Amino acid sequence: MWLYFKKHTFIFIGIFLVIISVVIFRKKILGFYNLPVWHPHYIGLEGRYTIDNLPDDISQKISLGLSVLSENQKAIISPLVESLEIQNNNKDYIFTLKNNLSWSNGKKFTAYDVNYEIPGITITPLSPSVIKISSETEFTPIMSLLTEPLIKKNFDGLGDYVVSKVTYQEGYIKTLHLKPRYKKDISSIEYRFYFNQADVIHAYKIGNVDEIKINSLPTEFTQWHKTNVNKQIETTEKYVAVFINTQKLGSRQLRQALAYATPKGDKNERALGPISPNSWAYYPNIKEYNLNKTRAKELLKEEKIEHLNLSVNDRQLLPLAEEIKTSWQNTLEIPVSITIENQPNFDNYDTILTYGAITKDPDQYLFWHSTQTNTNITKLNNPRIDKLLEEGRQTNDQIERKKIYQEFQTYLLEEAPAIFLYYPTVYTITRSK
Repeated sequence: MWLYFKKHTFIFIGIFLVIISVVIFRKKILGFYNLPVWHPHYIGLEGRYTIDNLPDDISQKISLGLSVLSENQKAIISPLVESLEIQNNNKDYIFTLKNNLSWSNGKKFTAYDVNYEIPGITITPLSPSVIKISSETEFTPIMSLLTEPLIKKNFDGLGDYVVSKVTYQEGYIKTLHLKPRYKKDISSIEYRFYFNQADVIHAYKIGNVDEIKINSLPTEFTQWHKTNVNKQIETTEKYVAVFINTQKLGSRQLRQALAYATPKGDKNERALGPISPNSWAYYPNIKEYNLNKTRAKELLKEEKIEHLNLSVNDRQLLPLAEEIKTSWQNTLEIPVSITIENQPNFDNYDTILTYGAITKDPDQYLFWHSTQTNTNITKLNNPRIDKLLEEGRQTNDQIERKKIYQEFQTYLLEEAPAIFLYYPTVYTITRSK
């Protein structure tokens, strides 16, 4: 053994010196403290998604639109745009694009790549770097519609992350792997999608994901080892409300009685109307309809109703539906039944407990204008509200628009076609290191 070592002394000394050098100079040799984290950050989410309906948080990592939302939900030009000129009485929007942009596959981004499909909107490239987006009539919400990230069918995008791998299950995205495009010192992200919340929670418990987002918090997570819980009220995507069929329940007094007889819950989570409190057009000084059984009974004195059905299309809302049913029955002495319908019949219902969408622009034309028979599920028909909604989407001055939408919110709450309840709570559960 000694003779073997003596014969190969220089080799062993060389190996030893290399090891010592790596240990001492590892920062310079290997960039030890700046190496990318090799395994992704795994995030579990509930939902069935395709490339066309990805959550905003994910799609905005992959790409950008021609506009983005500011802190108060005002649409402004995005980092893709050098400048914007509005012409022809606010009907033509001329975007000049930055000329140093490329898709995630390396191909140059030009005006010919902009492929929005918006009814009533015409898109005309004027040159590789200039594009005109036009409306036949003045349509102020156009800028908020252009916040939709531009993503090609193969997931090419213009954002900070590149989609490196996608898997599917039953036609829906099962996993979506994103790697950083520019910053190599941050970890990649892999989103794992599950069909229900129970599966999301199970995936976290068995270690398949590092982070989950859920709407209700299991009690064990408050004391789960190495787990952080962050609670956030989500006020920008949807709200929970009882929508009322105004053709069946045509009396405004009856609808207001139902509103006053409905328990509302935590004030911090309350939704007062259909416009996000983050929006520049939000108006907090509207009727709150806090639980007031005395007022509810007063309003119902001259009204007669023999039976009321409350539909629910999400089983997670069933406990709330039962609470509303009990309150209506005890306060107004009306027999109430609950029907669970995955696909509610919006042509023939009394009331329905479900989610309402929060739009990026305060424009509410689709949901409350009398002509919108497919999306105005309450069938509200109020000429004054119709007029305000028409003016709101044709007025470019933001101060004037704010006045219009404040007046709209006032009249809408007075009509009570819906009982606005709360914004969903999102719990982010993260495994600590």
